[in-house]
Amino acid sequence: MRCTVAALSVSNMQAWDVVVVGSGVAALRCAIAAADAGASVTILCPGALDSPQQAPMLSGLATSMGEVSSKAHFSDTISVGADLCEPQVVARFANSAVGHLAELERWGLVLRRDTHGLPLLSHLPGHSIARVANTGDSTDREIRSILEEQCTKRNIPRRADIETLEIVISDGCARGVVVLDVASGEIFAVQAKSVVLAGAGYEGAWGEAVNLSSPALAKAAGISLADLEFNSRHPLFVSDTRVAIPMDVLAAGGELRTAAGDVLEIGDISSSDSICAAIDAAGGAILNATNLSRDTVPWFAGLAETLSERCGIDMATESIAVETGVAHTIGGIPTDGNGQVVNGDWDSVIPGLFAAGDAACSGFHGAASSCGNRLLDAIAGGENAGSNAAAHATAGKFAASRILSQSAKAATERMNSTLSDSNGGVGFGAVHTALTSAMNTHMGGIRDATGLAVAASVIADLRSTEISLSDTSSVMNTEYVAAHRLNGLLGVCAATVAAAISREESRGSHVRSDHPNTSSNFDYHSLISPEGEVSNLTLRT
Repeated sequence: MRCTVAALSVSNMQAWDVVVVGSGVAALRCAIAAADAGASVTILCPGALDSPQQAPMLSGLATSMGEVSSKAHFSDTISVGADLCEPQVVARFANSAVGHLAELERWGLVLRRDTHGLPLLSHLPGHSIARVANTGDSTDREIRSILEEQCTKRNIPRRADIETLEIVISDGCARGVVVLDVASGEIFAVQAKSVVLAGAGYEGAWGEAVNLSSPALAKAAGISLADLEFNSRHPLFVSDTRVAIPMDVLAAGGELRTAAGDVLEIGDISSSDSICAAIDAAGGAILNATNLSRDTVPWFAGLAETLSERCGIDMATESIAVETGVAHTIGGIPTDGNGQVVNGDWDSVIPGLFAAGDAACSGFHGAASSCGNRLLDAIAGGENAGSNAAAHATAGKFAASRILSQSAKAATERMNSTLSDSNGGVGFGAVHTALTSAMNTHMGGIRDATGLAVAASVIADLRSTEISLSDTSSVMNTEYVAAHRLNGLLGVCAATVAAAISREESRGSHVRSDHPNTSSNFDYHSLISPEGEVSNLTLRT
């Protein structure tokens, strides 16, 4: 079989003050902040520019607009996070929410409004009062579009279909990245004074898509990951699909009932995980959105169209069978208050390496996430990481060009070797299906030692399985990209299960049927080294 060899570019190496890896809200807001601080910035997108490469935000933006202060938002977040949040991070992000919402409105975001013309705030799980602003079913999409426009105005280049293969760290500092241009098959290095990982988490372990996992990149670079046992589950996936209905539908008049017709009661401070637990206990649920008001219906027209085209459901006249599933992950790359990556303890930072959004474990969510806080984390965390990455770049210098070139050459040799010897092994689909089955069965809503041990064994076997490739060309080889992502995801999943085994308590989104009681003796961030060793990172004071 003929193999087209991957090309290597070592001359005229690109160099930027700040390189942002990702394509979602956190990446875009990070790039804007870095550019506004005077840095030269580029965004490396692992896919098409108009194709989301991470799980969509499934509720609006949490903000204490109309409240005397952000203290109640702070308290609610700490409560839902089961006392594992980092208070200073929660205080900073909650206090910034009103300003971020106002900024987005100045840039053109059109929000739903109340009778007084003010942003309409929805009362959603995780909040004691109405606090979530939205644009109906399209908040995530609208904000991404606005941020993309702001990047264009600042002449920030976004490169599509650039798969980041590795982060290059030399002398303890981040020096750049090695990437694959999927369209051309060329592998090259990009030099940077600061690198920001602002891409997807590892939710692909439970779902259909396997996106480029930023935690997997960090793990491959020798960075310990934190709090991997925690994730956020969503109660409104259309049954037998991965079509997600935004939580905002519930605040707009949607009603959840059990199959027997009983209304599911949801407490004021419940997280979405609590709703999921109630649905699972009831054996499923039915969403009735037929009673949305005439004024509300247009805000959910996109959802109605999706349900009609993909599921054959008329939202205006039919009830919808829903099921639970993991929406996004909470753990990931541990960061300090500046968005800078730490490795081992809070004082051990990696200069020039930052993380934001789903990629980061900032301490904002703790052990569970409130509705609207994920979007706030992406925006506030992205701005924080971007501005601090720019400040680091201003004081730094470009370095390690030889090491970057050597890393690119080694990556090219690995790809060529893989493509020339890819006839054996197991197909990508079979490996990913086995992974999602193990994770959904044993790392879902309720976990126990026996099931976790099974998951660990399955993942260990999958990690030793060779993934076969039918395409031996380096040009537009999406099979190679998928295999690269899956291999990284398997490593993160092994660490995730190890973290779940080590936390012998139920806390937040981590529910152990064999250890049901939360204990204050477990107040730590679980830390998993790249070698799989489990240790504890104590809470910051």
